[in-house]
Amino acid sequence: MKHYFLIFCTLILFSSAWVKATADTGDQHHGLGAVVEADVDNPAIRDAADYVTRTANTNNCNGLCASLKRTGKLKLLEILSAKTQVVAGILYKMELLLEDEKGQQVLFTCSVWNRPWNTGQNGGDDHHNHITKFHYQYIDP
Repeated sequence: MKHYFLIFCTLILFSSAWVKATADTGDQHHGLGAVVEADVDNPAIRDAADYVTRTANTNNCNGLCASLKRTGKLKLLEILSAKTQVVAGILYKMELLLEDEKGQQVLFTCSVWNRPWNTGQNGGDDHHNHITKFHYQYIDP
């Protein structure tokens, strides 16, 4: 029993020293639920943006993109910004620049909730993802 107590105390001492050392270096640590800037070239961000584009093209986004009227397909031009938030899964918050069939650019502000364990529970063609926020705005040429 005494042996376990010594191990426990040693772990507490070293973890306290580690926290102090990282705090002194100015490193930022983000806890669960923190919204963090993400690299737009990250493959997970790219997958989420492609999911939004596919879903908007089929109007299968649980009614969120129903007002988006067009006859052709939207094309993703650029991921302008991306953030991630660890929730029950990962929430991707993105600004996307798309183009419609007439060459008109459209700005999407959207969030995609990714839950890989939730197969078969969501609408659309990708059962791991779910659009939770969707807003669009046509950009004047």
